[in-house]
Amino acid sequence: MKKISEDKIIELVSNNNGFREEVIIPIGEDAGVIFPKQETNMVITTDTMALNTHFKSNITPYELGYISAISNISDLSAMGAEPAFALINLTIEKPSDIFIKQLIEGYNKVFNKFSMTILGGDTTKGELSISMTLVGYTESNNFMQTSSAKTGDNIYISGSVAETMYAHMNNKYFLHQDRNELGKLLANYANACTDMSDGLFKSLRNICKRSKLGAEINLDKICINENIRHLILENENTWEDAFGYGEDYELFFTVSSSNIEKLKKYCDQKCIEIFEIGKLNDSKNIDFFQKSKKLQLDIYKEFEHFE
Repeated sequence: MKKISEDKIIELVSNNNGFREEVIIPIGEDAGVIFPKQETNMVITTDTMALNTHFKSNITPYELGYISAISNISDLSAMGAEPAFALINLTIEKPSDIFIKQLIEGYNKVFNKFSMTILGGDTTKGELSISMTLVGYTESNNFMQTSSAKTGDNIYISGSVAETMYAHMNNKYFLHQDRNELGKLLANYANACTDMSDGLFKSLRNICKRSKLGAEINLDKICINENIRHLILENENTWEDAFGYGEDYELFFTVSSSNIEKLKKYCDQKCIEIFEIGKLNDSKNIDFFQKSKKLQLDIYKEFEHFE
């Protein structure tokens, strides 16, 4: 594979870039310049994926671009914001034309659903990693903070848990759907929201701890990869493995009883599935039930990147 220069990489990105009217100075200069939309809130997030920490050498550049984009958009979705701008930093040993083109194709599979512009970034030589910084907009002032959940809120998730875990068990990668449309809708109805990139357990712990609440979770209601559910029932895996693994770019959110029917109505209209898994209470305890039987689970089990 022919090695390409940083200038060629910038050219490839520029030729496959979206345009927003707020951009005054586009990619190619030392820095990008934007005149941001007025009377909106800007939401900013960043995330890094590194070889042998988040992925193995068998990942394709398309998968790497896609997963990096979806992980960052998941964070914006949890705040009810729509993505608008991106900065991309790539570290790679020997960049090639085909690698960069497939990487661009991967992240654009996600970005092209939105009006997005890449403002710039950087390329350096080294072990493969990619960092993205995304900037989004929201007109809402409800940022659905994890400290804003209320006693009696129903707990929901946006999709299946442990899909990435099962894919990794088979040396593959799972390409999640973005949940941005749901995230923007939730800003009108949810009290608290977070994404499950660090696992269902951590999302649950964070909301309960920061809102000073407890929870009851019904394991039978949790949407989970069916192969993993079978392994758990056969005692070859545990609930802790599935709920602590992470990298499931789904939303975990709480909704008061007064807003549930309105939210379900709009979700049905937009063909968005949501899954109720439990309820918050003021007990400060987190309890799990399966077929009405209480189970003792270690909620502090989680995948540690730097272990």
